[in-house]
Amino acid sequence: MSDCIFCSILKGEAPASVVYQDEDCIAFMDLFPMRPGHVLVIPRQHGVFLDELTPALRAHLVEVCHWVIKAQKASGLPCDGNNVFLNDGPAANQHVPHVHVHVLPRRQGDLAKAVLSFATRYTNYFGQAAHRKRLDDIAASIARHMPQRVRP
Repeated sequence: MSDCIFCSILKGEAPASVVYQDEDCIAFMDLFPMRPGHVLVIPRQHGVFLDELTPALRAHLVEVCHWVIKAQKASGLPCDGNNVFLNDGPAANQHVPHVHVHVLPRRQGDLAKAVLSFATRYTNYFGQAAHRKRLDDIAASIARHMPQRVRP
């Protein structure tokens, strides 16, 4: 899809702070993170809804999310637990029309901060480029703890 920012990232036409990639998917830092270390895992195949993907690809995305969680914790990010969630389609608050799974590191007691960041995450359009180095640094830290190849 030509107007999909995630497809542009996959083609190398848009920047991303990559944590992991293989022939089926890519994991990268969310440009509007709800918490430090917020990673998105997306399939290379464009699809808006989860049911557009094969069962094997859906399983692979979940396995990559599992390894992202392990890597987030091993990297030293503040992470007592994780939220893993998918907004399946625009009616479910999916802002980018491409299947993507959020892997969000959480700290005990950070609910108020997480809710506030969720409510305001798309209002800060200034200084995105200034955040790229920080996202790249966090991505590199997580990537060091990812396996070279993830298979379910």
